[in-house]
Amino acid sequence: MAVAPEGWTFTDSGAMPWQPMGEGIGMKALGAAGGRMIATFQFQPGYVGGVHQHEEPEFSYILEGSLISQGVLMTAGHAYAVEAGTSHDDFRTETGCTLVSVFKIPG
Repeated sequence: MAVAPEGWTFTDSGAMPWQPMGEGIGMKALGAAGGRMIATFQFQPGYVGGVHQHEEPEFSYILEGSLISQGVLMTAGHAYAVEAGTSHDDFRTETGCTLVSVFKIPG
């Protein structure tokens, strides 16, 4: 395998295991740069997320399944962008969902 040039990270998400993040949710951290992270999340059917504030912008793209976010039904190919300072109070999936997100590294 080739060594990545300095400042670059390459990952193969298919070769990575899902890391449990809580009841009904798994994550694959794909890379980080400039204080931001890209990760894939897998939500099990029936998952309901807790209310939280977005202190930084966040971007998500639905890869498979469906979810409802802020009252909007989203399926594969849909995306959302969240402004800093907003409240996320409706996030759930009946069928299960896999999405990719870019967000500020927690900490």
